[in-house]
Amino acid sequence: MSDLLRKPALAGFLLCFMAVASGAIHSARAASVMSSQDARAPQEKPAAPEKAPEKHTTLEDRQRLVAIAHKLEAAPLDPALGPERAWAVSWTVAAPDIHVRICTSLLSDLRRPPYKYKSQIGDQLLISSAAFLIEHPDQAAGIARQSVGGMEGVLKAYSAIIKADPQATAKSLDALLAKQHDGKLAEAVGEIVKDCH
Repeated sequence: MSDLLRKPALAGFLLCFMAVASGAIHSARAASVMSSQDARAPQEKPAAPEKAPEKHTTLEDRQRLVAIAHKLEAAPLDPALGPERAWAVSWTVAAPDIHVRICTSLLSDLRRPPYKYKSQIGDQLLISSAAFLIEHPDQAAGIARQSVGGMEGVLKAYSAIIKADPQATAKSLDALLAKQHDGKLAEAVGEIVKDCH
């Protein structure tokens, strides 16, 4: 057989051999992976049942929430309190036995034009309302009383903001400060939240 015929025949043979060998290797690998998965399957531990959610918040967490609320009322713009604010918001939202009801009408005037510290004031309403419920559990019924408690915290925070940034005034909060000064905050807040359920 001439070299010309022998080389293509050899090349064809090698190609066929490599294709068959490659398929055998692939099959062997697939079988190995499947058997190793089968071998692991009985050893895998069953998933642990999920822990039942807590039905009550702890005294320590409640005390921490109240302390954070008062710190934020005094220094709402302190960047060092950012992590504590985030914890307090998350805790309040997830707490199974602290039911804060927020009437969005209380801060609706801060939307347009957007108030510079709207986020801090909104968080403060939530956190101060939760602190009020913890400190006054006998007044938890109804949205009006907890709204007054929350707004008292908001107005403390707002007053601290104005001291730090005198240009950051908001007409609606100024009006509520005036009502508070006249001893009529509860009446003013009650009027705002009367349609909230």
